[in-house]
Amino acid sequence: MDYKIFPPPLHLKDLVQCFWTLESNPDESVPKDYYLMADSCPEIIFQYNEGFQSYSAQSARIRFQHSIHGKFDVANKVGFFGVRLFPHAINQLLNIPADEVVNGVFDFSALFQQGGTDLADQVYSAINAPERIAHVASYLTKKSSHHKVDPLKYFVDKVLQSAGSVDIQAIQQESGLSVKQFERRFKAIAGFPPKYFARISRFQAVKDSYCSSSFSTMTSLAYSCNYYDQSHFNREFKEFSGVQPLQYFKRADRETNSSPKIDSGLSNTGKQRDFDGYLPCGWFV
Repeated sequence: MDYKIFPPPLHLKDLVQCFWTLESNPDESVPKDYYLMADSCPEIIFQYNEGFQSYSAQSARIRFQHSIHGKFDVANKVGFFGVRLFPHAINQLLNIPADEVVNGVFDFSALFQQGGTDLADQVYSAINAPERIAHVASYLTKKSSHHKVDPLKYFVDKVLQSAGSVDIQAIQQESGLSVKQFERRFKAIAGFPPKYFARISRFQAVKDSYCSSSFSTMTSLAYSCNYYDQSHFNREFKEFSGVQPLQYFKRADRETNSSPKIDSGLSNTGKQRDFDGYLPCGWFV
């Protein structure tokens, strides 16, 4: 399958992490299953050429930040256009607390009404990714200007940037808010309480660490990502992914030099990537 990542326009770089496309090739077999994993960030997903069998061939939806994992049956053809957002985007675009929709998947048109329906139709009929990006970027620019973001976004960003390793008590004290006030406003932006959000962020960072550095064992990987020990790492990885780390990485060590090319979805190259089944929030088998 062809997997491409595109950077957002500069004026949307604080709202959109990236745009991405995934399309099947006529001469290649399509994976049959997709496994969803926990994700600290929401995505808008336009399905324009079959894709997941549980949705109509052409469908648009928002997958909010989530802590659950699940399995989807994949159709014979795949055509996805994705918009990977930062956590605060839910507040800014919909003016609702993220913790009210966490772990949910909603129809895009149902949330954004006629404007959402019109945008989805434009994406379906677009002939290429740049045209789709132009339509979506124009819509998000207008929509995001309607609401201001809670300044506490600064601390949500800190957790993401630290891959979940920031001292939560320290940033709560830095905010000048009480513990309850900090947690309430943090949840409204990130969807989860600070410590839980940090756990999901750390889990996601494991994938990047694995393919960007050399680890002789899963234990060394676990320690590098600030897990207490191997069992703690295995337990948390399975909680958020549904599988043990070795099953996800498909190997016990790096001696064969065949680690999966896991992409964080944050690249700004806009180039086509080798695709072997891994997306930021899940994997194809």
